[in-house]
Amino acid sequence: MRIWKRIVAMILLVTLFGTGMSMLFEYRVEAATSGEELKQHMQDLQSQLVKLNKQLAEAKDTVKEAQVRSNTYASRVSIVKEQIATLKESIDAKTEELAVKQEELDKKIQEHDQTYELFKSRLRAMYMNNDVSMLSLILGSDSFSEFLVAAETQSRISKHDTELVEKLEMEAQVIEAEEKIIQADLDSLQEDMDVLEDKYSELAALYQEANNDLSAAKAFQEATQDDYDAIIADLQNTQNEWNALMGSGMTEYVGGYYAWPTPGYTYITSGFGWRTLYGKPNYHTGIDISGYQIYGSPVIASNTGRVVRVRYYSTGYGYHVMIDHGENNWTVYAHLSGIAVNEGDWVAQGQTIGYVGSTGNSTGPHLHFEIRINGTAQNPLNYVSR
Repeated sequence: MRIWKRIVAMILLVTLFGTGMSMLFEYRVEAATSGEELKQHMQDLQSQLVKLNKQLAEAKDTVKEAQVRSNTYASRVSIVKEQIATLKESIDAKTEELAVKQEELDKKIQEHDQTYELFKSRLRAMYMNNDVSMLSLILGSDSFSEFLVAAETQSRISKHDTELVEKLEMEAQVIEAEEKIIQADLDSLQEDMDVLEDKYSELAALYQEANNDLSAAKAFQEATQDDYDAIIADLQNTQNEWNALMGSGMTEYVGGYYAWPTPGYTYITSGFGWRTLYGKPNYHTGIDISGYQIYGSPVIASNTGRVVRVRYYSTGYGYHVMIDHGENNWTVYAHLSGIAVNEGDWVAQGQTIGYVGSTGNSTGPHLHFEIRINGTAQNPLNYVSR
């Protein structure tokens, strides 16, 4: 919800800003070619760039947050899907086990019923023919001992039938008990399945919502980037007109303040002026900015201007960028690990121009930052604030 509110707020901002841009471009078309009007137009564009750069940074943060949220829900949905699949396998196995037990029980009940019917038939016959059977035993025996054996045999047959029926009943009871246990397990698994399916539906809805937020955030970022690129292009064209009007090179200072070049990192390891380096006096023409895990972090243009130097040295400044801000105002960014601009590029204040490194004569990751006015290095802390 927080991300979505930010997206809505930024959309309103870019709508209002778009109205301002339309007026600005209309003014641009109608503007005369006088130096003052060109200068004023460049200042207006620079002001718009500062706002857009902030909006673009916020848009990127919003996209990043939305992406993390989407990835989180995607991962959770995937986990629940795997849990459902595993649980389904368990339910299928229990269902199959229950079917086997049911088959065993049906077979045992059938065997019991058949045995019991035979037992009842035999008892009924013995009851109906009890006297005749007893007389037959007496008459058919050659001795009293033989009679007793025959009578004992008949008694054992009757007892065996009784025990067999009882045994079948007990076995059926055991199977029924096992069947109840399996059914209870199956019911429990089904309850777990219902809970997981509800959880999956809830997560799937949240995942879809996160994706919608991500799409909206990306759309806003793209729209903001388009506006930013359009102003940069207009600024470049205006600068070209200015150069044609005033002569080659930037002659007017772009104005405004100098921004801190390493957002989030403010620790100065070496200040401006005289110092001892490698055991010898050394005049430091800038300040060195460092900090924990600063390597690879973005370096931004301290002010709007034109990139006049991009160099890749193995010594000295190492990889470095120099920007002309007009009226002999320059900034230098040295010991970079990577460079994001080219010579001749027009860059806006706050735009990423490179990344902190440790190239050239460097003892560790840091940014060497200079401000030069009329060719003389100045103490940057007189112009920038942490």
